[in-house]
Amino acid sequence: MNSELLRDLARHQVWADGAHWKALRENPTLLEDAEIRSRLNHILTAAKMLTALARGGAPDPAGIQPLESMDQLQAAMEQANANFCEALGSVDLDQTITLPRGPQGPFETPAWVLLLQAVTHSQHHRGQNASRMRQLGGKPPMTDFIFWYATGRP
Repeated sequence: MNSELLRDLARHQVWADGAHWKALRENPTLLEDAEIRSRLNHILTAAKMLTALARGGAPDPAGIQPLESMDQLQAAMEQANANFCEALGSVDLDQTITLPRGPQGPFETPAWVLLLQAVTHSQHHRGQNASRMRQLGGKPPMTDFIFWYATGRP
């Protein structure tokens, strides 16, 4: 796996998450929506778990409890993104990680697959939240990777 591409995906994720938080903060209806809050908690949990696994560790069960406060949730997601970015500089991306369960039972995967899953998983759910924002009368920000790239990778 191209480590620079993973770093770009991580930088894009930090930027896109920031744009989503800005849109959420601009509309109290969005901040109060249980579906958005639940999905943000799910994104956070998956990011923490996948980053811990890529580092060769185990997820911390205490870190899996959903957060009700949007301030705490935003801070936790920012920390999870920082931990993810840090992991990109310290993890052997080709290191084989053994996972206890998968679609067909236990399996092995390189660490980069777990980190790529963290990014694509977040992108998927960020898209769902964008759709939900629109359903609630909000205007989701443009956060496509190509838009980020074309605007100078802010």
